[in-house]
Amino acid sequence: MNKRLLFGRILMTIATLIYGIIPPIVDLTKTHVFHHDWTPHSKMHMVWLLGTNTLVSFLALYFLWWHHSKSNFGIQMNGILGLCVYGGFMISAATAPVYGGAMSDHDGVPSIAGIDSNILAFSTALGLLLLGWLFAKNQFNKSKKS
Repeated sequence: MNKRLLFGRILMTIATLIYGIIPPIVDLTKTHVFHHDWTPHSKMHMVWLLGTNTLVSFLALYFLWWHHSKSNFGIQMNGILGLCVYGGFMISAATAPVYGGAMSDHDGVPSIAGIDSNILAFSTALGLLLLGWLFAKNQFNKSKKS
C-alpha cells in the first residue's frame, strides 16, 4: 500500500476512533448517563446516541480497512459516516441556545485555553478526518491510474 494512502487511512482511523470510543468513556459517567438530575428518558437517549455512534464507527472502520475493491468506496463511506457524526455534533452545538443546551456540565470536562473541550476535540478530529480523506482518496485514485 502506498505510504500516503496508508497515512490517510491512519488519520481517518484516528478521527473515527475519536467519535466511536472517546464519548462513551467520557459520557458513561456521573456528568451524563449517571447524572442524578437527568430524567430516565434523557439517559436512555444518551446511551442510544453513544451506542449508535460506536456502532457507526465500527462500520466506518470496516469500510476503510476491510472493504477492498477496485474503487475507493470504503474510503468514501468512512468519510461520509464521519461527516454525519461530526456534523450532528456541530448542529447540536450551534443550536444549543435554541433548546437550552450547554457544551458541558459544571462538573464536566474543563475548557482548554478558553475553548470548550468538546469543540476543540471534535473540530480537531473533523480536521483529521478531512485531511486523511483527502490523502487517502487522492492516493487511491493515483495508484489505480498507475
